Amino acid sequence: MFLNKIRVKELMQEKANGNYHEFARQLDVDVAQVYRILTKNSKAGPKFLGRFMRFCQDNGLDFRQYIFLEEPLHICNNTKDTGTEG
Repeated sequence: MFLNKIRVKELMQEKANGNYHEFARQLDVDVAQVYRILTKNSKAGPKFLGRFMRFCQDNGLDFRQYIFLEEPLHICNNTKDTGTEG
């Protein structure tokens, strides 16, 4: 599972005024873990995902709005029509 980091950052802004310490306290995880996951190339592990899902349930949020089951694609297919058939 993978976090939609943009949506989670928006949630952190809404629920904790963008404060990493407060958001980490609400999730019951280490602030360094929240920071690494949201700002670096670190991936959320099972502990973080479990706590995040519980946080969503406790706050009446649908965790599926924040978690992907598969890694999202980041490639843009920008092929142009060449005008030829065949």
